Amino acid sequence: MSKNVEAIKTVAQGALGAMSFGAYHQYTTNKIMELNNENQEFKYQLFVDQVERRHKNEIAELRAHIETLQRQNRAWF
Repeated sequence: MSKNVEAIKTVAQGALGAMSFGAYHQYTTNKIMELNNENQEFKYQLFVDQVERRHKNEIAELRAHIETLQRQNRAWF
């Protein structure tokens, strides 16, 4: 009977170890995914800000060009 108890104890310890490893692996995987999502959101926001700045500059340049053209047209009349 002692061998059976030892075998059951060994199997139980193995199962507990496997469950512990699985839980730790799941935790680290979830944490890596969260950090990756935060990183992607940060990169996306930087990209959006950069595009927005570029568009604002282009709009300002176009407005200045329109004003210049309007002044030139006024000079002809």
